[in-house]
Amino acid sequence: MGTFRWHLVRATPMRDSSGTIVKWFGACTDIEDQRHTQKLLEDQIKERTMELAGANTRLQEEVWERDIARRQLDEQNDKMVHQLTERSRRATLLAKMGELLQSCMSKDEVFAAALGFAPKIFPSSRGAIALLNRERTLAEVAGSWQECRLPLAVFEVNSCWALRTGHPHLVIAGDTTAPCAHAAGVKNTYLCIPIFAQGEALGTLHFQATDEVPALGDAELPLKTTFAGQVGLSVANIRLREALRSQSIKDPLTGLYNRRYLTEMMEREIRRAVRAEQSLGILMLDLDHFKRFNDTYGHDAGDTILRETAAFLIKSIRVEDTVCRYGGEEFVIILPTADLNSAHARAERIRSRLREMIVLHQGQSLGMITVSVGVAALPEHGTSPKELLEAADAALYAAKREGRDRVVNAELPALADESSLKAIGIAQS
Repeated sequence: MGTFRWHLVRATPMRDSSGTIVKWFGACTDIEDQRHTQKLLEDQIKERTMELAGANTRLQEEVWERDIARRQLDEQNDKMVHQLTERSRRATLLAKMGELLQSCMSKDEVFAAALGFAPKIFPSSRGAIALLNRERTLAEVAGSWQECRLPLAVFEVNSCWALRTGHPHLVIAGDTTAPCAHAAGVKNTYLCIPIFAQGEALGTLHFQATDEVPALGDAELPLKTTFAGQVGLSVANIRLREALRSQSIKDPLTGLYNRRYLTEMMEREIRRAVRAEQSLGILMLDLDHFKRFNDTYGHDAGDTILRETAAFLIKSIRVEDTVCRYGGEEFVIILPTADLNSAHARAERIRSRLREMIVLHQGQSLGMITVSVGVAALPEHGTSPKELLEAADAALYAAKREGRDRVVNAELPALADESSLKAIGIAQS
């Protein structure tokens, strides 16, 4: 079988007078080499075109990948900025809470502030605060936020792993390795953080995850630990302040309010009585022959008598009444709303029942305890602490002179007539 070659033929028709083609006149050119060159050129153009198309595709892919990477980087930057902004916001709120807690005067104020800030600082989780009692045997839930529910409002200290170990304790939903007994029945993930102050455990801070945000992130642990620390420090400061206040107004031997607190309380109760146009009774009591008890049985026995008498007086008064140790073996009882007659009757009941009290010291009975009582009342005997105490004291000494173990009312001052009583807004009963 032969080969073929490309030729280019050009011809012009030759016509006769009638226009009929009688012959052709032209030339035939061999274009095989030109055709071959053209084919090579076309193939090169096609190859280059494909290469350019491939390069363009790769460039588009690279541009697309870079665009995706840029968008991902922008998203990461936005997320990081949001996280930093959120962290800054929480830190600012935590600092504000700390400043507020430093100014709190009671545990109720501390918990109100903490429970108010908690949902703002930790908006994606529920939580509660539990505080140990004074005996440190039980923890009581002081409050919660975001509808956090614990099955027990009061629970034993050992039922919380955080209080046992002194470290935060995380329980993942469904994990039965070491759940806290006080959170029995809680299905979501929860975290307990011990509340410490000055190395002493004061309670626990409990967090619960929600169905919307089922995890409790490790990134928030330092913030939560700081939150617990601020609450603990504030509670410790309140307790210290209360202890110092108690020491300043309580008698260490009997636990009764002391003379300093008596003055404050009398001024407050007098203002209240005058404003409400009510009476106010004052009893001044003195244990009879107390020196003889000390000389006979010793000072320890005398201290026992004072403590037992104080306990008896506390049981003998109403909630609104106040009993104080005035000094030595003397006591003062403030009786709001009590007029002179009712105050005398109350004093008589105390005197008679005190005689029935049996005081034992080292297994030995110390004998009958008797008391002399002086009674004064507002407005009959004055409208100031000094006037009322002086009147009650004078009546007390009158009871001593008359033989002890009795109740004596203070004498009315010379100017305490009906008109002077009405002048201060209270008519004589």
